[in-house]
Amino acid sequence: MLKEEHLYGTYAALILLSAFLMVLLYNLGGWGVLETSEARYAEISREMLLSKDWLHPRLLGIQHFHKPPLTYMLTAAGMALFGIEEFGARFFLQVSLVLQAFLVYQTALELYKEKRMAFTAMVIYITIPAVLLSARNLTTDSFLTTFELLAIWAWIRYTVAPKAGWLYLFYTSLALSFLTKGPVGLIFPLLLVVGYKAQGHFTSKSNIPHHVAALLLFLILGASWYGYLMWQDKQFVDYFLFKHTVQRYANPATFGRSQPWWFYLVLAPALSLPWSAVVLLNLRRLKTLPGQLRRLFICWLLVPLLFFSLSGSKLILYILPLFSGLALLVTWVLHTLPSHAVRRVFIAFFAYFGVLAVVLTLAPLLPFGLNLPVWVLAFPLLTLGSLFIIWRRRRTGELTWLQFMPLIFTVFLVLYATHLMGANPGLVNSTANLAGVLKEERIRGKNVVVYDQLLPSLAFALNRSLITIHDDNKSLERETQFEADEAWRDNLLQLSRPEDLARLPHILNGNTVLVVKGALPAEKSWLKEGFEHSMEVGKWVLYY
Repeated sequence: MLKEEHLYGTYAALILLSAFLMVLLYNLGGWGVLETSEARYAEISREMLLSKDWLHPRLLGIQHFHKPPLTYMLTAAGMALFGIEEFGARFFLQVSLVLQAFLVYQTALELYKEKRMAFTAMVIYITIPAVLLSARNLTTDSFLTTFELLAIWAWIRYTVAPKAGWLYLFYTSLALSFLTKGPVGLIFPLLLVVGYKAQGHFTSKSNIPHHVAALLLFLILGASWYGYLMWQDKQFVDYFLFKHTVQRYANPATFGRSQPWWFYLVLAPALSLPWSAVVLLNLRRLKTLPGQLRRLFICWLLVPLLFFSLSGSKLILYILPLFSGLALLVTWVLHTLPSHAVRRVFIAFFAYFGVLAVVLTLAPLLPFGLNLPVWVLAFPLLTLGSLFIIWRRRRTGELTWLQFMPLIFTVFLVLYATHLMGANPGLVNSTANLAGVLKEERIRGKNVVVYDQLLPSLAFALNRSLITIHDDNKSLERETQFEADEAWRDNLLQLSRPEDLARLPHILNGNTVLVVKGALPAEKSWLKEGFEHSMEVGKWVLYY
């Protein structure tokens, strides 16, 4: 019989994560980049790669400083390796998820000192729906979570073995978090410092010089990009400190992220099922948590949930680091449950994943108009077959088999979902079909003019610049105060501006295709008068 160190050790974890990475990479470019967030990040990264300007991110030719550049740099690196396409844009996003899972394993190993519990925490983490969602839609949050977990792990290691290397790794990770998403990147790691005290190492005289040096390293590295831009233009002081820090938190209308106060209280448990149910149904057991762990989970779960619930700006991935803490807490609960309670959880999981697999199998028959190749139904059918085998083997280690159910379901779900999204671009807000038509020979090579829509996904898919006509869509009210000249006006025409209005007839009468969402307003029908042909592509109409 294999020893536990072989079944649940570091090598076993690395083998599982390597296999899981291959699953994540399967058909990764099978669906177009999604509007709005993923398309924006992908297009900014494409423009960064082509321009070689790594410090001034641009979206459709206009400087875009909503986020620091590290996410764009990593995404551009993926495209440099694999080409300007969806696979390249999403490649390092998959790597980041796998690194997070390994850091969860290492953190659990430090907290619980048991490889089996560490392995459980890792499996739980990669099977949480919210975590999977973060790796299938390009944003800053997955990269940010990787750096935050690295900082948390480094701090916990430092509390065990107070060596300067762990301290420098902690502060360097904080700096990388800051370069990924600004001050919000410090919240989870610093809360964990409070929750998991260094037991005297922080104030040890021998470590004070290293704290000072490491803090200085954080300030220099973390503030480097911000300081450079503020030195270039004093407008950035107010822009970063007020608009993108205070207003983003306090004013929900600033960036269109307004959600009710209970948003996270409902969505966080829902997007971490069935694991969240294990905790919620065993809340009394949490009273027996050791004091150090209790403080840790209060700072990792409850305090951030309250903090982000009070924020005016809410998206589910803003609290992505919370789910790693949940994975660690569920691990403790599962491994302290009596055998009869584990059996009940096993039965509940079997029913839960069985029902989901049946729903996925019947998806093409549901009244949602889903398109799906018939052969793809093999994935949920294989899930059902695997669940049946696990049910037959359940009496030999129910806790182990309990972990296999969500893992197998997750693997087949990832494979299934790539084809589901690729076959239903309208469902996932992709312009892949539109881009495919624009690449056809009769249209290819024409200038693409988009009426009153911000479509970075189309620019990315075509790997070229677009001309956008701004009428009354607020998403096209761009921040142009940092532009050094008027060159941006070549790609963004404003109907309210007489000079742009005068240029339009010349642009539209040339070698051009006009892209309109739905029907043109009656008073703007003159825009299509010079075109001989029209074509509908889903919700889009092309004039050429």
